[in-house]
Amino acid sequence: MVEKAVFLLREAHVARGRAVQALAEYFPGTAFDDRLRCVHEAWDRVHQGAPALHSVPSQLSEAGTFAAAHERHGLSD
Repeated sequence: MVEKAVFLLREAHVARGRAVQALAEYFPGTAFDDRLRCVHEAWDRVHQGAPALHSVPSQLSEAGTFAAAHERHGLSD
């Protein structure tokens, strides 16, 4: 769950509050406190120079799928 929060903060550039909400969509049934803790840990990783997590290329790097993913996750400009 922390890795998903890191993705939301680093790659999708969502606010911390929105990341907590998004984690509920990705991990239904998780407690608010658990999601909040994960977002705080992810925030620390992203903003305190922790090494980046190993990741595979995202579908978001392809222009054709970016808009669909952007809409699917309820992100707006």
